[in-house]
Amino acid sequence: MKTMMMPAKELPVVRDVEVLVCGGGYAGFGAAMCAARNGAKVLLVEQLSALGGLATMGYVALTFSYIEGIGFELFHVLQQNGAVKGRFLDVEKTKVILEQMLLKEGVEILYNTSVVDSLVEDHTIRGVVIFNKSGFQAIRAARVVDTSGDGDVAAYAGVPFECGCPELENYNQASSLVMHIGNVDYNQYRSIPSMQTLWLEKIQEAVAKGEYPYMIDKRVNWVVVVPGRPAEHTELYICYAHSRKCRCLDGFDLTRQLLEQRQQCQWTIEFCRRNIPGFQQAWLIDTAPLLGVRDSRRIMCEYKLTGDDLVNNARFPDAVARGMHSFDAHHPTEPGHIKHIVRNNAQGQPEKFYVGPGQWREIPYRCLVTLKIDNLLVAGRNFSSDFMGQSGNRLVLECLNMGQAAGTAATLSLQAGVTPRQLDTDKLRARLVEMGINLYETPKIGSGRIAANIKVDTQDLLYPEQNSSGQANVMLKSEAAHKYMIDAEALEKEDMQKYLTRNGYTQNGGDVGTNLE
Repeated sequence: MKTMMMPAKELPVVRDVEVLVCGGGYAGFGAAMCAARNGAKVLLVEQLSALGGLATMGYVALTFSYIEGIGFELFHVLQQNGAVKGRFLDVEKTKVILEQMLLKEGVEILYNTSVVDSLVEDHTIRGVVIFNKSGFQAIRAARVVDTSGDGDVAAYAGVPFECGCPELENYNQASSLVMHIGNVDYNQYRSIPSMQTLWLEKIQEAVAKGEYPYMIDKRVNWVVVVPGRPAEHTELYICYAHSRKCRCLDGFDLTRQLLEQRQQCQWTIEFCRRNIPGFQQAWLIDTAPLLGVRDSRRIMCEYKLTGDDLVNNARFPDAVARGMHSFDAHHPTEPGHIKHIVRNNAQGQPEKFYVGPGQWREIPYRCLVTLKIDNLLVAGRNFSSDFMGQSGNRLVLECLNMGQAAGTAATLSLQAGVTPRQLDTDKLRARLVEMGINLYETPKIGSGRIAANIKVDTQDLLYPEQNSSGQANVMLKSEAAHKYMIDAEALEKEDMQKYLTRNGYTQNGGDVGTNLE
């Protein structure tokens, strides 16, 4: 490859802050909130024009996993402003709420700005180089939290990383471009006896008849109902479009994925009108501004979380967050998902192992503390893990909870006069518990939103080979579900009310200065 030299130049230092957060998704939001709430001067830099990352700009408007700490506040304000129903978001209201919550804590936000290099001296990060409409500039920071998703800051600083699936030529998980569809008759749609089976069957028929030129995916991945719309004119976010053999650190390949999936979305709206009840008069409003990249760099830190840790319900003395989602790797090279790891069983034979209903595990602080470079933390989908370990811990609320830990650690290490690597993790954990993150008690809810403290009888499990819906995960048999199901929503509501009462929140939504009237 031919090369050219970029001339050296002096850069203006436009900010000198205590904590710099690079990336404004849920991990970055959590990091900035907690760093500021613990007393630091914080700047958050985001390459797009809004906060929320894939939840808002990627239309992945569903927020699953544990609600902890400031997550309680976020859901409280979302509910008070009609921006969430269950776990489904109104993305425009969510953007405003995320901004207003950060501004109230004194966080400065800088949009439309890319981090293009890291400033490192003596194995310690001192800041970053940014580029925006003002040109190249520098930001100095005592602590930096990389919540970019792609681990850009850490990679530029020289931290080792892994990328992709080593068994599949290091291709990344399949990416997705989410569709925003309007004018769906939701009453008609939800009257379908088995939605998952219908999608599966109709997609297979469409491929056989040539309505789709190839199998994009075996089934629709998820459907989100946008809150606040009338049932007869519902808006939906639908995840179906996929690209395979992705190189998500290659700008040209990312462009290929966008071009490919925009075409797939055009095919899919026509497919829906012809085949899915309630979609006869529907239209495609738009596709997401942000491509749904599920994995790229995994930044290597003091510990690498593995798929085995998820299967084995791993516990750690320095745990700062918990996860309960199953494996969720969108297959890198063919339609479908990978929701298991293969290991030898007690007889020495290869066997599939799953994250089963009711399971949960912990994420240690060491997964956020980068190798080689001091004063740098990571949080979000670029945290230290292997391919399958990352797949089960990349959802937005798990990213938010990692962000809360990283932001808190950044400020506490400053106040203690030590590097994040030297921080007393017992003190960090105690502070996180004070902030509403459950680290000392067994969670009430596990994977599949069933009770976490009940051992599931293997006779009650439904494996993918037996599941006609096309699900690749192990699930409870419908006839056995009553043995284990709990009212997860009521339990979460109870925990949220305790948190809000303890922190002096009211019921009118005005306590964060947010008014969307």
